Amino acid sequence: MLYNRRLVSRFLLSALCAALLLLGAGQAQAQILRVEEDWELHLGEPDSNSVGPQVLTTMSPNPDINGTFFTAEFNHRSAPTWTPGGISIHRWAGEFRMGSYDRADRAVMNTSSEVVTWTQALYFDNSRLNFKVYNGHSTTWGDFGQTGTVKLDCSWGVGHVNSYTPAISMAHSGPAYAGNRVTLLKITAVRKYTLLGVLIDNDTTERIVHQLVE
Repeated sequence: MLYNRRLVSRFLLSALCAALLLLGAGQAQAQILRVEEDWELHLGEPDSNSVGPQVLTTMSPNPDINGTFFTAEFNHRSAPTWTPGGISIHRWAGEFRMGSYDRADRAVMNTSSEVVTWTQALYFDNSRLNFKVYNGHSTTWGDFGQTGTVKLDCSWGVGHVNSYTPAISMAHSGPAYAGNRVTLLKITAVRKYTLLGVLIDNDTTERIVHQLVE
């Protein structure tokens, strides 16, 4: 009888340890290391004289833009001084601009029905939060972001980007000027990766940020 009790106790202890290990593994897998968004921008008739349209996208590791977040600007640069054309990215802390990167090519959009595609990523690496625009294709600027230089980073003590939501990207993106010259701006896919580099979510829902209604 005593032997049976010891056997049961060992079994319960083993089961508890296994459950704790599984719980720990589940928590580790739930840590999101990287989020990628695929974007498409469709133009109607751009106007190089007025530098229209001017388009802005936003990506935040938080469910708001009160703290750290990033923006990408197409066909203009808003800060520190306004500049026509090109692609620029910025890092913000609330209303304060903390850093910027400007591509050297400041060409102004002037091609009817141009389609621009790119991927922007938010990821945690070596205690740093990174924002990168890459795999871009356009008529105005050709291919962009292929060398990984269109990037900004900052220290990030959280260790993950679990609080990211595409709802913030959608709510704070769109034409900043001459929206009538943009026929469509949308997110075509959102992918999430764990700390182990495993793709755990490949959401191909099309999210319409702006669509011209005639």
